[in-house]
Amino acid sequence: MKKNIIVLLASLILIICACQEQKKSKSTEPDLKDIAYEAFIYAYPLMEQVKTVNGMQEFMGLEFNKPAMNPKLPWDNVGMPIVAPNLTSMTGGLLLDVSMEPITIEIPEMKDRYNVFQCIDVFTHNFYYMGSRATHGEAGQFIFYTKEQELPQSDATPVLVEGDHLIIIVRIDIESEEEHETVLALQNAIKVINAPEETATYPIYNQEKAFSPAFVDYVNDLLSEIPEEETDMFIRFSKIGIFSEVKFNKEELLKVQAGIDSAFGAIQEEVKNLQIGNGYVGATDVFGTREYLNKNYLGRAAGAYFGLWGNSKEEANYYMSFVEGEGVLVFKKEELPPLSEIGFWSVTAHDEKVLVHKNEYDSYVITMDKMKFEEDGSLKIKFSSKPEEGNWLYTPGGKMAILIRVYQPDAEKISLYIPPAFQSSK
Repeated sequence: MKKNIIVLLASLILIICACQEQKKSKSTEPDLKDIAYEAFIYAYPLMEQVKTVNGMQEFMGLEFNKPAMNPKLPWDNVGMPIVAPNLTSMTGGLLLDVSMEPITIEIPEMKDRYNVFQCIDVFTHNFYYMGSRATHGEAGQFIFYTKEQELPQSDATPVLVEGDHLIIIVRIDIESEEEHETVLALQNAIKVINAPEETATYPIYNQEKAFSPAFVDYVNDLLSEIPEEETDMFIRFSKIGIFSEVKFNKEELLKVQAGIDSAFGAIQEEVKNLQIGNGYVGATDVFGTREYLNKNYLGRAAGAYFGLWGNSKEEANYYMSFVEGEGVLVFKKEELPPLSEIGFWSVTAHDEKVLVHKNEYDSYVITMDKMKFEEDGSLKIKFSSKPEEGNWLYTPGGKMAILIRVYQPDAEKISLYIPPAFQSSK
């Protein structure tokens, strides 16, 4: 079915292109370099997702249409080569292929702890959520389907998907080792109710290919439909081989490659715009639904470069600052993260590579429920090599990264939030 759709779309694009050729001269055609520039920015997050999914398939045993839950306690990640490890949640994922027919999943009730099911489509949009905020921790069944499919009779909540694949990232909070069996039982209660045995072929990431004119193959392999609002853009993309067959001479290949190289430079440059002030980098506004991103393809690509699968701002936000030496964060009452009624936040100390190393004090993260506030509502968090009274995180000195995670914030205020700057004790 997917091949038929692609052939049909390719034919439509060629017909439209032919009509447009009658209306304009060659001098007004977009340059191949410009088209490649635009197309690579569009495709970059899609390819980064392929790379990440491939890694999960290899190292985590992720399979299509089967839950893959990590049974490890989150603090067991301390000392592991994991960038910015989550030290408060047990994690897992589901990779679903809805190309053949709708798929239903079931999740258990979880009202006693924070949990989130972040649903990400082939475009890397956060198109749907379940969990504490979105569905109030209720148990339920959810049936994922594409617009070409008919829904069967079911009490499951219908969820429309763009594309053939989606991934669901699962996070379930855990406070202590005593809760391990409880959370394992919750993980085991996450089920795929029905799924076809046959699945579509998923691409294999190759970095050399991804940064060459052949990157268009990833778009062709991943997409089974062209979003209606992007039709004109894909007509341009057809000039370099997206949903079309083209042959380039050496000069044309060099133009396409130049567009790719320029686009990747623009993505890296755009990441600088994620600097929000006071020494922090944040990505509040580059993750979300298709409607929320509103064709901000460069921002979407920068978000993927910064860190794939960031949450939408109403679910979680991350602020990172690279600092040096011992010191303190001082939050005036009005400088605390803006939260919803069910919101919370945490602070973690990492090394300059955003890794967490073991220390003799087991001091790695401070969560809101452990924070000690001053009488005026302000908050001080100290960073030093020796234990201190109050809120304290261990650092051996030298360069480090401070990561502030804000969950379920006040969605209207969080976009403007900037944490206070780190004050060095030097």
